[in-house]
Amino acid sequence: MTIGTGSYFPSGRFSSPRSYIAQVYNASAGFSLVQTDNQFSLSFAPIYPSVYHWTFDEDWWSWSSNMWTLDHIIIECYYQDTPNPTKIPLDFGLYWQRHTLVDKPYLLFLPNLNPAVPILATFPGTPIDYWTRPT
Repeated sequence: MTIGTGSYFPSGRFSSPRSYIAQVYNASAGFSLVQTDNQFSLSFAPIYPSVYHWTFDEDWWSWSSNMWTLDHIIIECYYQDTPNPTKIPLDFGLYWQRHTLVDKPYLLFLPNLNPAVPILATFPGTPIDYWTRPT
């Protein structure tokens, strides 16, 4: 796995139950953001040959009530200058914040620490039968 240096708010050791995170936003900088489950790619074509790639831990991405620290959520973050296949570590920011309108926590992921247009990710929510009594 290739990963750059993470910057975390409030800190890398901050922990929160996965079930408390209502949404994940990824910064897109207005370019083409592609999501495949817990993996993301951001292409800057045709302006730049770079493609950013990052991956959320699959165990975290799937809904659970487990506690996670911010520094264990992103497991891969790199870029490639096409057509070169070399994976170059990419620094990133991962921020835990409270949504002011719905009063629920969310995560904001910023590749290369660049503030940009946040895009809401398709994110697994609570399973429909989670709070029902087993039969």
